[in-house]
Amino acid sequence: MTFDEKNLDFPRPGSAEYNLLFGDSESQNKTLKTWKRLNKFFTIPLYKLNILPLFGAGKIFLLLYTTGRKTGKKRITPVEYRKREGVIHFVAGRGKKAHWLQNMLAKPDEVKVKVGFKKYQISFELLSSIEEKNDLFKWYVEKYPKAAKMLFGWNPKEDDLTTADFTSFSELVEIVKIMPR
Repeated sequence: MTFDEKNLDFPRPGSAEYNLLFGDSESQNKTLKTWKRLNKFFTIPLYKLNILPLFGAGKIFLLLYTTGRKTGKKRITPVEYRKREGVIHFVAGRGKKAHWLQNMLAKPDEVKVKVGFKKYQISFELLSSIEEKNDLFKWYVEKYPKAAKMLFGWNPKEDDLTTADFTSFSELVEIVKIMPR
């Protein structure tokens, strides 16, 4: 199904989310494989050694520690996050298909994060209402327009925040809100 057939406002073709959600199976697998390789050999090791947080990456990325729901193995996933009014939120762009989210839901008591130099256990919830998600995306676009462009195709020169409709995107993704324990 093409973008036009889906009649979505967001994500737009060319954006990271569009490619993951609507790309053909080969391009989805290629994208995921590239990210896994980058995370395994670059992001996770440098973050764990406190090199990336030292250079400010801890203000954008966190390490999510989960336990595999099937294997029981410890898993580490770098995730882009944003802090709104002191509360950390991040997006599961593949919705409930994201393995790290499935692991969180299966074993919630074993979830930890490392934000910057601090590692701690968390409790979490998924934003359930479309209105909450839309509100968060409007805030995200207002505060981080360049990131919104890459993530879901926001065009700051042509799009108007007062008329933008994030509903179709909000229905496709999950937003995780975390709180320290």
